[in-house]
Amino acid sequence: MNNKIQTLPVETTLEVLSSYLHKGTAVITHWNNETCLFTPEDAGLMASFSGVNIQTIVENNRYFVSAIVSLDENNLLPHLQQSTNRPLLFKDKEGTIRGYSPLSTCLSAAVTEQQKWSAYFTALAETVTDAVTVVDRGGAVICWNSVAEELYHLPSAEILGKRIGEHFDVETLMVLKILDEGRMIRNTYHRPRPDTHVLINASPIRDAQGQIIGGIATEQDITQLVRLNEQLTTADSFGLPHKEQTEDLFTLIKGKGPAIGKVIQWAKKVAATETPVLLIGESGVGKEQLAHIIHQSSSRSEQPFLTVNCGIVPAGLLEAELFGYQGGAFTGSDSGQAGKLEQAKDGTLFINEIEKLPLEIQAKLYHYLTQQTITRSGGSQPINVRTRIIIATTQDLASKLVNQEFCSDLYYALNVISIRIPPLRDRTEDIPAMVHMYLKQFSLQYQKPVPALSPEVVLALTNYSWPGNIQELKNVIERCIILSDDDMISLDHLPSALQDQQPSLAPFEADSAAILLKAKVSDEEEVTLIEEALAKTAGNKSAAAKLLGISRGTLYNKMKEYELE
Repeated sequence: MNNKIQTLPVETTLEVLSSYLHKGTAVITHWNNETCLFTPEDAGLMASFSGVNIQTIVENNRYFVSAIVSLDENNLLPHLQQSTNRPLLFKDKEGTIRGYSPLSTCLSAAVTEQQKWSAYFTALAETVTDAVTVVDRGGAVICWNSVAEELYHLPSAEILGKRIGEHFDVETLMVLKILDEGRMIRNTYHRPRPDTHVLINASPIRDAQGQIIGGIATEQDITQLVRLNEQLTTADSFGLPHKEQTEDLFTLIKGKGPAIGKVIQWAKKVAATETPVLLIGESGVGKEQLAHIIHQSSSRSEQPFLTVNCGIVPAGLLEAELFGYQGGAFTGSDSGQAGKLEQAKDGTLFINEIEKLPLEIQAKLYHYLTQQTITRSGGSQPINVRTRIIIATTQDLASKLVNQEFCSDLYYALNVISIRIPPLRDRTEDIPAMVHMYLKQFSLQYQKPVPALSPEVVLALTNYSWPGNIQELKNVIERCIILSDDDMISLDHLPSALQDQQPSLAPFEADSAAILLKAKVSDEEEVTLIEEALAKTAGNKSAAAKLLGISRGTLYNKMKEYELE
């Protein structure tokens, strides 16, 4: 936009006007509620006019009249006058003219801007980890990212420019529903194909006038999650035996993801050694459970496993708790008291929250690790003890060395093998197996049948961040078992913190399906309705029965009758 511009009255002489134009300054003047623009490119035309001032030119000649466009940095193109042969004038929000530009330059800038935003969107679509689909108003696909290609095994070359209904059942496509309904969809369970389960977000795309011109959808693949839930639910519901794997205690740590898999791999290796182990992780991730399993899997399994939590025992008593005290040191007793290191002789001592151990006791613990002897408080006689030490902390001990908040000798003695246990939010793939383990555990404890989980509960449990980690998950499952009165755990049984943040799975057209099944229909139609209900509820029979308006027993009978097992 050229902004070297001067406003002159219509009485200005052509000689003055020409002087501005030859200096490269444009001139605007107002006449009869219109604005005329003279640009430096018009300087050669001035000699052809015989008048004495600007008014003699503009009162009978509309050639210099220019359109005025309001500046809108976010939406320039729709405001352009596309049939003018004069440069456009631009005014700001206050109505002040800020400059001018030829229409061709404006169009070129608008095209460049569109290309830039197109590049932004393409990069965004390929950066996100969800499948991205964009369709125009007619349902033709105009964006299909690489995640969508992988999820549906469908190359973009085979779907771009074609109607999405050519590859998917039109009745199940959410992105087409929003074109007709104009509503947004947020965190909703969807089954675009019989073998694919996704969590979908979708929105209509509107033009400057508010008209729907297309739709966009992002889909998170939860197929494996739903299948795992179905498998575990089926095993629990029908009482299938679970093979006990007591020969490998590490199977008690539920999870097959890479994060926990590395932890188990390292823990198995250190279990066969005598070296100290440092376990690092947030509160509730299962550090004590892992320490106990390491002990049980070691050659010391027949010997004691004791624990000391430095965050619970008062600092003044920690020395006596660990090292004991000599007779007469604190009481009149001659025998004294052995500390946990001595009590766990030839076994394992698990020391939790080691960062809260006072520095002077840290130095004493370091002496034990290097000499394998202890001296009771108030005593002087060394006692030989061969107790294995497993340490746990929630802190970054290395950073504490800088401020001398942790004994460096002890840190390097303990840090031979350190295992970092990931928080539950980083191993969501392990949550279903852990959930079903606790379902069985608390069902047995409270003498209740093992309930099933609705798909929306499974999504709620896996989408939650679990700040309390495994302990919080365990508490939530115990709550659900206590509150549930039937064979299905629903969102209502979950704490409000999980309900408020989680999606709701609202099957489409549920009422019509229930009415149709209750009506007199043919066997073929009834089979179709049952299959559709099972598909919409991710195979959950209790939820499907509710959707169809019948009891679960009736659904089982009909499935058996139609051989749908």
